[in-house]
Amino acid sequence: MADTTSRADRVLRVGAAITALGLIFTLIAVAPLLFPSLGTPSALWFLSMLTGVGIAVIGVGLAMSARSRRVP
Repeated sequence: MADTTSRADRVLRVGAAITALGLIFTLIAVAPLLFPSLGTPSALWFLSMLTGVGIAVIGVGLAMSARSRRVP
C-alpha cells in the first residue's frame, strides 16, 4: 500500500506532537504553583517552551499545505 501522506501532513503531525509534549512539560512546571511542597528543576521551564516551537512548526506545515494546493 502506498503512503499517501504528504510532507506537509507529516510536518503538521510532528508539530502537534511537539506542542503536546510542550504542554505536558508546562503542566509539570506549573504544578509547584498549585502544590508548594513540590519542587521542579528549572530545566522544565525551558522544556515548556516547546509549546511555542510546536505551534511554529504547525504554522510551517499549514503554509506548506496551502502552497501545495494552490492553483498555478
